[in-house]
Amino acid sequence: MSGVEQLRQSRELVRHQISEFPQILEGEPNTWWKATARLLLGFRQQLQVYPDLEVREYFGTQIEGLFKQLRSASILTPSGRDDFASLADHIIMNFSMEIAASFEQKEFPQKTCFLPLGEMIKNQPDRFKTENRLIKGEECIILRVKHPTQDNWQEIPLPKNRKVWHKGGPARAVLDIVAHAPFSMQENEFPWNDYDALVANSRKNKKAAINIGVDVDGIEYMGENELNFPRYCAGRDTTQNQVCLGSEGLYYSQNALTTAITGHTRIENEYVANKAIYGFDRMTIQGESLAKPRGMMRLIKAVVEGKALSFDYIQLNSLFDLGTHSLFLAKRWSKKDRFPEYLQRMFYLLKQMHQTKDGENDMFDTLERAHSEYPFFDFDSEVRFPIEVVRWKARKLIKQIDREMGWQFSIPTDMEIERVPGDSIPTRISLEGFVLKTDQLNVGRRWNEFMKRSEQRNKTYQAQDLSPYEKIFNQGSSDTDGLGVDNDDLVSFGNDDL
Repeated sequence: MSGVEQLRQSRELVRHQISEFPQILEGEPNTWWKATARLLLGFRQQLQVYPDLEVREYFGTQIEGLFKQLRSASILTPSGRDDFASLADHIIMNFSMEIAASFEQKEFPQKTCFLPLGEMIKNQPDRFKTENRLIKGEECIILRVKHPTQDNWQEIPLPKNRKVWHKGGPARAVLDIVAHAPFSMQENEFPWNDYDALVANSRKNKKAAINIGVDVDGIEYMGENELNFPRYCAGRDTTQNQVCLGSEGLYYSQNALTTAITGHTRIENEYVANKAIYGFDRMTIQGESLAKPRGMMRLIKAVVEGKALSFDYIQLNSLFDLGTHSLFLAKRWSKKDRFPEYLQRMFYLLKQMHQTKDGENDMFDTLERAHSEYPFFDFDSEVRFPIEVVRWKARKLIKQIDREMGWQFSIPTDMEIERVPGDSIPTRISLEGFVLKTDQLNVGRRWNEFMKRSEQRNKTYQAQDLSPYEKIFNQGSSDTDGLGVDNDDLVSFGNDDL
């Protein structure tokens, strides 16, 4: 057996072992620690028969690190399911960042641009105003932001004495105003209904974020005591999200500023330890940097919603189907007033990207085909409570471990791609020339009928007696091969970049 085949065999053995972990967290929380310890002991014992010494050492170190965390957790006495979930979440995230650290680049060349809050208000007093306010004991500057075409103002609370920075929609809206972005982009950032925040180490910073209205699942931890903005930028999905806002002012990258001015966005995602568990939006195939399907989804979403105007796309990317990601977008938009328009816009973009098939005349045809191919996609799947969050993260952690094993030992995939001349030349994808068809008034009826068929397909799929391995690694392709057709990427869970 060749060295490569031996590594592939070891990888399959590891997959079968680690895929048991999410199953443990489906049980009662008071059984988690002992069951996980038994799993680790069994894994360590199995490692002894692995033919690869480096594999044994690599995972042996990880097992010892996780045992240390379990020992620390075992002396605590959580008082309920939420406490157990919070502690398990802490262990999973610490372990995730620990094993990802060696894959994170050591330096981030991104230059930090900064605009002080006072200067921002002085430059555009018709769009920004501030006032001081005490919110649940937190001294805050309230930044009031005016809608570009209406006499409406929205507020962003900025804690004065804590290291908390807003990210996502509110921060993008502020940068769009500063950059004099097209009014259509500015309008589409309004209104924002919630806040997401980046916080530095310290429970006081987390508490301050919660006090100003940030949901727990909307808090991102950098694992550092100060804002490391270049590192923060490296972990964003697209250039337009390389921005955050604190009481001191606005931080942004040159790429984010360019996107705000031109409306042209792109994937700009590096592997950063504190984001590793959530996956990765880029892949490299035969020396070409491509967007994974989830990355394509992010670009499509930004343009459909009018928060960006265009993105580049290469023909080589058409070899990788968007998979369940079109289903996710349709689900996310289904409660919005502009749902019919968004479906038409998405179909218009997908046709340009060669992501539709012959005979598909509208988005419902594409959605039907996608769910027929991926019936495991559950339209009812949501992550609402702490225990659901930690179960979701357990599944994502297994994908992370597998992905990093592939990188650590340079395990090649079985993917073979036939190249054609010009397949790496970018084409600009946009809504230029799009015309809304106003005669499609039966969207609600067609959606309801589609949902009934999808529900039945999903029930049939769920009725199968699937092993833990199959639940993690047989839902489409694994994350490591770049296809990433993974239902766990697609739950509605605190993702500011979306």
